[in-house]
Amino acid sequence: MLVRFRNVPMADLYSLPTRGQREKIGHRHTSSGALGFNLIGAMGPIRVSLHRPSPHSGGQYSTMLKMMFKNLVFAAALASAQSACQPDVLVDDFRARTADMYRVQPLTVVEGGKEVPTYCDQGTGFNGCNKTLNLLGGDYGDSGAPEVMTVGQLQITATDATAQNNGVEAASHPNTALTMNYWFAKFNWENDFDLTPYAGFSLDLVAPVNSDFNITLTQWIPSNNTRGIDSNYRTLSSYITPSGKPQTLNFKWSDFGKNLDGGNFDFKNLKDLTLVNFVPVGAVFTFAKMTLVGTCGVANATTTGEASTATGAPVKSGASSAAGGAVPSTTASSTVPTSSKSRAVGAYSLSAALMTVAVFLI
Repeated sequence: MLVRFRNVPMADLYSLPTRGQREKIGHRHTSSGALGFNLIGAMGPIRVSLHRPSPHSGGQYSTMLKMMFKNLVFAAALASAQSACQPDVLVDDFRARTADMYRVQPLTVVEGGKEVPTYCDQGTGFNGCNKTLNLLGGDYGDSGAPEVMTVGQLQITATDATAQNNGVEAASHPNTALTMNYWFAKFNWENDFDLTPYAGFSLDLVAPVNSDFNITLTQWIPSNNTRGIDSNYRTLSSYITPSGKPQTLNFKWSDFGKNLDGGNFDFKNLKDLTLVNFVPVGAVFTFAKMTLVGTCGVANATTTGEASTATGAPVKSGASSAAGGAVPSTTASSTVPTSSKSRAVGAYSLSAALMTVAVFLI
């Protein structure tokens, strides 16, 4: 008996039909003794033919049977390898907010076993206690980078709040320049998000000519509910050259695999994505869409973003690196796709398939 799959990827096979299902899916015997039927796969109907060799074929029957089972095992392995695929996930396109896209933050939270104030009562807008949420339920916040959201966009203006930010959570970002301003986005309400299913991030934006900012990931340590060491810093200008026109920033999470102390960043426990030191002061940055990039279309993607100079120091000014800031790079942009046309291929149960084939052999 031979199993023939006609013009269809092996991995597109869901399962073989049971004896009771064959009448429903249209099996037929041919004059050559073959039994044919259609399977419903992820890409449409699949034509399968089971061919029983002549009774005069002798030992060839056993050999054919072995080959058939080997092919089924190979198909199962191929389907399994291709079935796990994480689609892209839209974080925000800054659509009109609905009532359920706000959440009240408490005045205190428990960190490191102690109640600490959130200071939300001292803020307004995005920094107030009534937090504006994105499509994943995460909130935004800033210091020295005030935000204004209108339908379809979020605008951030760079200001100098160095005095306000000086020394705040300094242990989380060692050996970096002073923080002039920052903006963050969380991907859930908790301070603990698992990035491992995703390959990277995509941001549609307009950044003024000669502007820049740093990109970093902040670490959460769930065992004691405290913030860890930030990932290494990379500049916007190491991925794209800001043009003042709509552009897309793409980068892989693997670009941020080390933290500022040289250890490994734990992608399973992300606190938030943070953009640090927007420059120059007065520059307005416009964000239009943010996406968590999945794994369905990144097999051949590469990233060319470079780490900030001076041991990961964030940009302090666009003029020079004398004060510990990074000199912006102008390398080409990343090629991480912004959307995936791939999809998860349905895997099938090998044991069920083999049992069904066995029925045909009876």
